[in-house]
Amino acid sequence: MKKIVRFFSASVLGFALLGNIFATTWAPKEFTCPIDNQKNTFMVIMSYGSYIYSWPSKYQWLFWPQTDSPTYYICKKCHLTTFMWDFDKLPKDKLTEIKKILADIKVSREFKEYNEVPLTERLEIMEKVYSVLGKDEEWWEQFYRIKGYHYGKQGNTDKASDARRKSLDLLRQKLADEKDDSPKKLLFYVSASMKHFLGDDKGSLEDLQKALVTKYVSKGDKPEEVKAAEDGFNERIKDYIERIKSEKDKPRLFDKYSRDEH
Repeated sequence: MKKIVRFFSASVLGFALLGNIFATTWAPKEFTCPIDNQKNTFMVIMSYGSYIYSWPSKYQWLFWPQTDSPTYYICKKCHLTTFMWDFDKLPKDKLTEIKKILADIKVSREFKEYNEVPLTERLEIMEKVYSVLGKDEEWWEQFYRIKGYHYGKQGNTDKASDARRKSLDLLRQKLADEKDDSPKKLLFYVSASMKHFLGDDKGSLEDLQKALVTKYVSKGDKPEEVKAAEDGFNERIKDYIERIKSEKDKPRLFDKYSRDEH
């Protein structure tokens, strides 16, 4: 969570003049599966700009490339499925256990290009793969938020809600934990977003008000990073409050659109 905030803060400071120069672009690259040595061609990021932070997914505190299908790799042979940044970096001592999990995995269709496999199907496989990798609560909170986002785009309300409730449960635990060092301002914002997308606007507005009066604090950040994060959050929080109170601009309405947001 803190890494995301630092990256967001850096983007405010560093990408302001560059944001409109680059587009989000991808290029193919060959990868070798660590499970079965199968050669796969996946897409890798070539360029992007700070405009990604203004896309509608910001209302769930999710940003490209988490919102884009090429980010989720799946091996065409054993069906190992991971985030793009993990595929060839899995711990070697976990490969045997992962292989056992994959033995029972079946995909819904034959495919030549990995993007042909529905993104939500890939996420379901990922949940099983990452279950043996010792990820912490912060990681799982974000994963369920990502899962809720993609099921929401798909129009599957039940599965989107189930994932978002899991995200919200983990956020409540973090907010109640006095030893947790995640910025509370961000936790309130994310909690508010999950409540809004679950239809609890009253609870969402309460969390956003708490976020608005909570100072952004993060150990190790430079003063200018803290100020950029504080100003950026307050601007986003006020916008969120206005949109929730509106009838036609509620962020959860984005769940049902089918076009790419970029």
